[in-house]
Parts: sequence; C-alpha cells; structure tokens
Amino acid sequence: MKLLKNREDSLEAGLSFCLLLGAFCGSLFCNAMSGDMKQKLTASGQSMVTGSMLLEVDLWELFARVLFKRLQVLMIAFLISFTPAAIPLFLISSGLFGFSVSVMVCTLTMESGLLAIWKYALFIFPQCLFYLPVLYLLVWWLPVKNKRLTAVSMTALTVIIFLGAAAESFVNPWFLAFLT
Repeated sequence: MKLLKNREDSLEAGLSFCLLLGAFCGSLFCNAMSGDMKQKLTASGQSMVTGSMLLEVDLWELFARVLFKRLQVLMIAFLISFTPAAIPLFLISSGLFGFSVSVMVCTLTMESGLLAIWKYALFIFPQCLFYLPVLYLLVWWLPVKNKRLTAVSMTALTVIIFLGAAAESFVNPWFLAFLT
C-alpha cells in the first residue's frame, strides 16, 4: 500500500496501467470485428502510404498540416496541465493512446504479419524522438515534481514539437518509402 501512496510510483503505475488497458481494449476491439470490417480496416491500412502518394505530396503543405495538428495536441496538453484534474485527464489520454496504437498495430498485423512491428517503427521514426520527451515532461515529470509550466518551458516544448513535425514531414516519408 505504501507504493501507491508515493506520488511518483502511483502516477507511473497509473499511466502504465491505463496504457496497457487501452492497448488490451484496442486488441479486443480489432479481434471482435466481423470479417468484413477486418477486410475494410486492412484495406485502409494498406492505402495509408504508397510510393505514388509520396511522390505527389508537397512536403511543405504536409509540414503545415502536421505542425497544425501537433500544435493543437500540445495546446490541449498545456491546458490540461493547468487544471486540477490534470492527472486523471492524462490517465484517460494514456488509455486512449494505448487503444489507438493497438488498433494501428493490429491493422498492420492483419496486413503483414510479424513485419507489423517493423512497419510501425517506420511509421513513428524519427518524430518519436521529439514527441516522446515532450510527453514525458508534460504527463509524468511535471506532475511528479510539482513543477509548473513557465513561458520558457512552453516555448522550449513548442520548439521541440516544431522539430518533431519537421522530422515527421521531411524525413519520415523517406522511411515510409521502404513500406512500398
């Protein structure tokens, strides 16, 4: 019981539990689908990235769209971190993240079997190197250390998200070319 009273350990355990619960629910969701829905989901996964799509994409337009989406998520995370309900909201977000990753991995698995992990790694690299530290700081480190966001820290996190969006838009398509 002492373990759960330690704020650091209990938040870490709660985030991990919600992430795993979300992943479990996502896996159940995919496995409970009808055969027709599984085929549609697999078809949508196959059409996510094709070589011709990569050749036709304007990378600057892609960057603008990706940056806008990532900044929206960052602003929501900033707003959540300022509320008294930050920890429960981050726990719920962790579960939703686990669910969505599980559905994506299940979709890739239905399409390509064991190569799904390799494909998923290609989908998230190199932008994960920028996004994961931001998530770590906002969701775990700040609440555990009882730190507050300052203008400097918000600017630094925004710059890191900007760099992650650049990696996702300009570098990641070259990794995704290996999928086709």
